[in-house]
Amino acid sequence: MTRTQVLEDARTDAGEATDATTDDPTPADSPVSAVVGAVATVNDVDPMDLNATLQRAVDADALASLARHESADWRLEFPLGDHEVAVEGDGTVVVDGRVFQNRF
Repeated sequence: MTRTQVLEDARTDAGEATDATTDDPTPADSPVSAVVGAVATVNDVDPMDLNATLQRAVDADALASLARHESADWRLEFPLGDHEVAVEGDGTVVVDGRVFQNRF
């Protein structure tokens, strides 16, 4: 299954696609910040108010290392609290099927 197909499936499953530029026009500077920002947007809370701890769900250093990889052809999926999160090499973050593009 290609990344494009996975993203289209996520949009279809969610019933609605949301581009992060609509919710928050400022891209994050790291994949960790991108995940925290996307989850905060889905929860409609300030990122500083999140109860979920990213480090318990995934190694933040490993995620940052993946983001520095030469190829953008990777996808990492993990649960974060009550959410299912996917991070892709092209800067896309998907939270519970809600797509946030160009986040890092």
